[in-house]
Amino acid sequence: MIKEFGVTNLEVTKEDISKNPNNPILRMYDDEELIGTFSILSGEVVENLDLADYDIRFAQKQIELNRDNYLETWKDYVGLLHA
Repeated sequence: MIKEFGVTNLEVTKEDISKNPNNPILRMYDDEELIGTFSILSGEVVENLDLADYDIRFAQKQIELNRDNYLETWKDYVGLLHA
């Protein structure tokens, strides 16, 4: 039996890219509620709205594993917005 316990998403947004293209950040949502933002470059918490310690560890691990992909996506969107 599989039971779903919340859904956590990490997201790069066009809004953040257009607001500050030189500061790549990643938003973390839990059940569609924004709970924090992280620097993609350092993995550090930029804004803590309702992050638990395990949320921070999870996001930092994902950023560490996928940093190149997040930065590539960020740069692609910056290029599209300024084309």
